[in-house]
Amino acid sequence: MDPQLSAWARDWSDRLGSALERAVQAVAGQLPAADVVGVGIATDAHATSIVAFAHSRQHFDGMTAEEPEFAVDVRWHLGEWDLGIAGVDGTDDPLAPIRAEAERAALRFTDSSADPLAVPGLRAFRRTVWDSISQALTDAVARGFFDQWPNAVLVFLPLDADVSNDDIAQWNAALNDQVSTTEFREFLQLDAV
Repeated sequence: MDPQLSAWARDWSDRLGSALERAVQAVAGQLPAADVVGVGIATDAHATSIVAFAHSRQHFDGMTAEEPEFAVDVRWHLGEWDLGIAGVDGTDDPLAPIRAEAERAALRFTDSSADPLAVPGLRAFRRTVWDSISQALTDAVARGFFDQWPNAVLVFLPLDADVSNDDIAQWNAALNDQVSTTEFREFLQLDAV
């Protein structure tokens, strides 16, 4: 890894973990803890748009009642979830400064004049961001931060990104118990481990 990118990642990671926790708290805190069935973080394909989501039991139950055959997708795909930080009255998005910093870093460490998928620096930058998010979430799990939502699965999902499902499964395996990890692998259409 580029030494400058590595130095940036170490510095950024110091702020990332607490910002992710504050964002998840802001979103999931809209509901009683027992009514939260999912909390998660998503990024876009460029790894600069980082967003917190939560999933309410009411929404999950309603969607699975309508289409029970898609229960696994509804449980794990953040795009199906009903709560995000946007539109929360009176709440600033704790991830706004993190996104801005990631956007500045993307410009610094990649060549924005070429096709984004062909830029070698972009691939390293995105991987650095995704690994940093995964590590921050894993650290939060180890500290018991997510225990406040005992019925929730935890998801980290780069959306529309050219990252392998094996990588996504690995990032998420550290976040959930074995039963949930097996179900998440089913959602990704991977064999059980």
